[in-house]
Amino acid sequence: MDLGIRTLRTFCEVIHAGSFTRAARRLGYSQSSVTAQVRALEDQVGEPVFERLPTGVRLTPAGHTLHAYARQMLELVGEMEEALRGPAARTPRVVLGLPHSLAYGQQLTRLAHLGRRLLPGVQLAVRVLGTEQLRTALREAEVDGAVLLTGPARATAADVPAPPGEGDDQEGGSATVPLLTVEFSPVVGAASAARPEPARPVAGPPPVVITDPDCPSQRWLPELLRLREGRAPEIVEIGSADGVHILVLSGLGCAMLPTALTAARQGKGLLPLPEVPAMHWTASLVTSPDGGLPAVHRKALAELLRQVLGGSPRPSSDELSAPAHGGALPGPVPPPRGGPAPRSGGLSAIGVAGGAGPRGEVA
Repeated sequence: MDLGIRTLRTFCEVIHAGSFTRAARRLGYSQSSVTAQVRALEDQVGEPVFERLPTGVRLTPAGHTLHAYARQMLELVGEMEEALRGPAARTPRVVLGLPHSLAYGQQLTRLAHLGRRLLPGVQLAVRVLGTEQLRTALREAEVDGAVLLTGPARATAADVPAPPGEGDDQEGGSATVPLLTVEFSPVVGAASAARPEPARPVAGPPPVVITDPDCPSQRWLPELLRLREGRAPEIVEIGSADGVHILVLSGLGCAMLPTALTAARQGKGLLPLPEVPAMHWTASLVTSPDGGLPAVHRKALAELLRQVLGGSPRPSSDELSAPAHGGALPGPVPPPRGGPAPRSGGLSAIGVAGGAGPRGEVA
């Protein structure tokens, strides 16, 4: 029997993941490659090692026997590899998850440059995922830490509605480090406001462009418009803050964007959405519950994220030597109470039909 180490690793990963698809994703292989390796392994063994189920796979008796020996073999190979490499040859790797709403051009650039200074000798790998995907990745230890938004951090909770199910997130079993508050501004494209368009058959809120339906910063504006206008707005979802920015500039609708993003573009083509306040959400670093991230790396990662999220809108050449920047932002001004927004010059008009409203650009 000639069993390769690569095949045994794939076999064990399928057991751990519970399916060929998840194992392929974790290993960076195609599903067809994983399937082919398992079939070749079963040909060597002479009988199936997995029972195929609608929801995944389960070990057969032969699979259980093989697994016991495969673990011992892989442990020995791992010890051999470490002994041959030596301690100095191993570079620590930290995998960080970011939500779509905070992962845009200048932030990723700043993260890469400042990461080299604040995490020397560490390979920083960034994964951009949706909010629920980040939580799953934390539970399955696919990332060492993730930035999650909670809140909103508002001054008067009674004046600003929160979407159903929203509240302070509790990450059971995980270590949570609050970083700072991040401001999001409600914006609409200047072209949309200036260009006359045919009236819609039925008045209602403008479309809302979002990055992630599970992110609290993206759920808030659609819910506010629903409460004011009496009907839910059309949702256009695109998993990129830069993509949302471009769609809003094109006149598609309105959005809640990080103020740092709108300020970095100097507000060109963007106008504030009338009668809707800027909002602040708490950004926290949540680390994997398995405790695999050393305390020194967790502390450095938290400091890195505070500088990245709290830095000036435009990264400068002096930024790499600048001290940490960031802190709590002032609370938002609550929106007016008392029913739907006016149709003339209000949310619907400025968002789609170009009614009157504040003309000052977002700065």
